[in-house]
Amino acid sequence: MQHLQKKNSIIGTMHEHRESVHRLWIEKGYEHVSNEIIQEAKRLGIPFKIIPREAFMRKCKDPNSHVHLEQDEVACVDPGLFIKQITTQPDPVICAFDGIYDPQNLGNIMRSAACLETNGIIIPKDRACGITRTVASVSRGGSERVPVVRVINLSRYITDLKKSGFFCYGLDERGTVPLWEANLTGPVCLIFGNESGLRRLTKETCDQILRIPASPDFTSLNVATSFAIAVYEAKRQRALKAVTRNQ
Repeated sequence: MQHLQKKNSIIGTMHEHRESVHRLWIEKGYEHVSNEIIQEAKRLGIPFKIIPREAFMRKCKDPNSHVHLEQDEVACVDPGLFIKQITTQPDPVICAFDGIYDPQNLGNIMRSAACLETNGIIIPKDRACGITRTVASVSRGGSERVPVVRVINLSRYITDLKKSGFFCYGLDERGTVPLWEANLTGPVCLIFGNESGLRRLTKETCDQILRIPASPDFTSLNVATSFAIAVYEAKRQRALKAVTRNQ
């Protein structure tokens, strides 16, 4: 069971994934603060209940929250099915992460992925953060909008993507090719490492290693920031290509 406490996450989930929602809980005395959420729940036919603080704390376990949405866990897409589905889409942009442990980072990534219309996120099953309660909350509903694939062997899955027509770029501060010099149009998979960078086998499996040009005195970017910059550049190149084609 997954639990959300932030207003935007709750409203977004109620709208986008009504079928996964179980119940909305409100702490007694905070009905006026939660009125917008309550009205949406009524409109969408989502059951809600107002309960005393003691009962609310037992359920929510967050002293700073006064509203709580209970829903099913975010379902991940089967890896094989994902490849079949994604190859039918025109010029998809997907991203893979070689071991992110911080749920705040992954939550911010999911939020940006939804905003930038990323077609899918790939994460390892082991030695990496999954779509936890914190991730879902930080993503503000983004984790509900972007397909998530969890794979046992990331480098092998990258190979499968390459066989299916994807060009796979690794992002690393030691890469020799600047991000904007790469052709990011067409089916693309952007692959990011953790704080230590890409693992050797993952890096060797990529078609090319790119870097985001930065100050020579301070080259390290947070992975969530690197992700947003890289995906935005891919979107920019696609938009430019479409304008050029229509001229």
